[in-house]
This record gives sequence, structure tokens and C-alpha cells, in this order.
Amino acid sequence: MKRRDLLLSLPAATACPWLLAAPSEPGVQKTEILFGQTADLTASRAAITKAYSEGAGLHFAEVNAAGGIGGRRIRVLQLDDGYDVNRASDNARVLVEERNVFALVHSVGTAIADRLLPYVEERRVPFVHALTGADQVRPPARPSKEAFFLRASYGREIDRIVKQLKTQGVVSRIALIYEDEPFGHGIRDATAQAMKANGLALLASGVLPPNQTSAAAVAPAVATLIKAAPAAIIVGSAGPSVEQFIQAYHDAGGNARYYCLSVSNVDRLYRALGPLSEGIVIAQVMPAPDTSNIPVVVEYRKLAAARAATPSTFGLEGYISARMIVQSLRQNASQPTRARFTAALAAQSEVAGFPVRYKADSREGSPFVGLAMIGASGHLVT
Repeated sequence: MKRRDLLLSLPAATACPWLLAAPSEPGVQKTEILFGQTADLTASRAAITKAYSEGAGLHFAEVNAAGGIGGRRIRVLQLDDGYDVNRASDNARVLVEERNVFALVHSVGTAIADRLLPYVEERRVPFVHALTGADQVRPPARPSKEAFFLRASYGREIDRIVKQLKTQGVVSRIALIYEDEPFGHGIRDATAQAMKANGLALLASGVLPPNQTSAAAVAPAVATLIKAAPAAIIVGSAGPSVEQFIQAYHDAGGNARYYCLSVSNVDRLYRALGPLSEGIVIAQVMPAPDTSNIPVVVEYRKLAAARAATPSTFGLEGYISARMIVQSLRQNASQPTRARFTAALAAQSEVAGFPVRYKADSREGSPFVGLAMIGASGHLVT
């Protein structure tokens, strides 16, 4: 089990607070508030975890340097789940029951969130800003008192894509590829709903085996879509099988515009596909980190520049999440409790210009969805 701390600047005497007597409130010690994160540090979603955690770490480090929350520093203990649900489940138990963390934050992936939700409900542990837009783990499909989401749902992303295609007149030649696992199944279902709501029907669907990147693995989906000859392909996968499919589809003579979701790794797409990546459309659930004038984005850019960090959409998302966590902790800085923390988090409606709509019966998060395109240089353009 791989472990690492997001922030490691504690004095030696407090480096292992779980060895001390258990506090009255889990994770709250005299000198720190300890959060736990199980996420992919080594497998197909590792780059997403890294960028998201770095963005959050920028703000946590800033707060710690200014004295923390009521004199307590924020620390995040990370455990690697390798994008495996069983390891994630084991990690969650270690973090909650052995390390006594205050809350679980920033897990990565639909299948991971789906596995952890029953556990956090049973243990009454706040489950904050899991990096997934899957509708099947959110209200109304999965009501939860402990789970808070930040990014817009995949349903919103797909609906935005379908509306865009309809506006462009691409109504009868839309296809879908999706990964045969919970994330992909959610995209399949969301696409069906969006198409029906817009009076459209899919031309064809291709299925990709989960976490497989060989040409043989994507060949059946390539053959299905080559036969259908769609004008646009909605991509329901975030793993490296996407690049393999696009390359194989091109080599087989296919020509289509690709519409990917916000969890897509733009840098990886560009490195793997080169000129073939130009024109791929990526849904965005965050403002453009390089150009947006929304106050929270400007503040993120300034802090990233001061710490020699490269701004990114996942980094911005992590930063906004950290801002929300810190603001919620500050509402009860002298005596943080899980109940007070979740109540303060649920009361937030925006972060310096970025909308987050929580309701009593829904912690779905932001409604923000936009579209951008990979340009010739590999950067997103709007």
C-alpha cells in the first residue's frame, strides 16, 4: 500500500498524531486537522489525482503558512488505490478507523465513489468532492447526507454536447463509445437520456474493455463505428484506450469529430495523437484556468505562479475544493466538528464568483459546463 502526505511540514512531535490518545472529534488534534484521501497515484487516473491534489495543496499550504485553522494546520494523508475499488475500500477503512481522519476528500473515479458511499454513510464520515460527475452516485439516484460534489454532473456535460451537435445540424449521425465499467455505463445512460430529451437517436455504439490499451482491445468498437460512419463520436472513457481508439479509427479510414468529457487528459491526448488531437472537443466543468477573469481563477493563477506551478483545469478544481473546505472549517475554527463542517459546507453558494448550488436534499455542486477544443499546440481553445 503506497502512502504519502500531501503536506509534510509538521514538527516531529506531531508527525504521528494517531499514536496519541484519540481526540474527542476524529482527526482534530491540538496542532492539526487530518483529512484522508484514497485515490489513484500510480495507474490510469494518476495524472488527474496529481493535478487535483496539487491545486488543493496550493491553498492548504497558504492557509498553513498563515497559522492554519484556529492554530491547527491542515494535513491530507494519501493512500494509493490504483483505481481499484477493493483497495479503495481497504484504504477508506484504514483512514477512518485506524488513522481517525476528520473527513475523506478527493477520491478519483465513479467506481471508487460508488463503492465508498455506503461506507461513509454507515460511519457518518464527510465525503468531500469526489472527482466524478457520474449521475448514478448523486441525488436523486443516490441521496446522501455525507457526500458533497463540486463538478457538474456528466449528465449536464452530455446534454451540453448533444445540444451543441443539434445546433450544428448533426442530428442523425451521432455515435458513442464507452468503457465497459461503471463510469462508462453512466455515460451510456446519460447519453441515451440526453438524446431522447433532444428528440434524437444514436446511430451506433461501441464498447471498450476497461483499462486495456491494445489495438486488439479497441478493434471491435472500431469495426462497429467504421461501418456506421458517424459525423460525431461522444467518448465515454477517460483512460488511455481513448487514444488507442482514435488512432485505430483513423488508421481504418474513419473521420469524425470527437466529443470527450471533462475528465479527459488533454496533455496525454496531445502527446499520444499529435496532429490527430487537434479539433477534439472537451467538455469543461471549470472556467479556463489560463484566461478566465472570474476572481477565484485569477487568485488561483497568482498563487500557482508564486509557487512555480502550472495552472490546469484539474488544479483549479482542487484549488476551489480546498477553498470550500477551508471556508467551512473557519466557520467553527475554535471547535471543528464533522457536523458543523458539513453544515457550513452545505450553506455555500459560490467561491469568489464560481457557482456551487447546494440544497437541503442535493449536494450536486456546480452547474457550470462549457466546451473547448484542443488546438494545434495542444492547448485548449474556446
